[in-house]
Amino acid sequence: MATSQLTVTVPDELLEAAREAAEGNLSAFVARAIRSQLMRDAMTMYAEDSARVGDDLDDLYSAAEDDLCGS
Repeated sequence: MATSQLTVTVPDELLEAAREAAEGNLSAFVARAIRSQLMRDAMTMYAEDSARVGDDLDDLYSAAEDDLCGS
């Protein structure tokens, strides 16, 4: 998997907490955080779509994961 370097600006307290939680691998921690947020966003989108069209909510996680991970 290819990687890219990025620069972000966050409050000092947030960075300190993230570094502590990251247990030495801030890049992996940030990647997991981004992936997690994307999953939540996808699930919200599917939930909203399902509410409109009446799809079975039991498949939400699977559909969101397929959309995000391309599996």
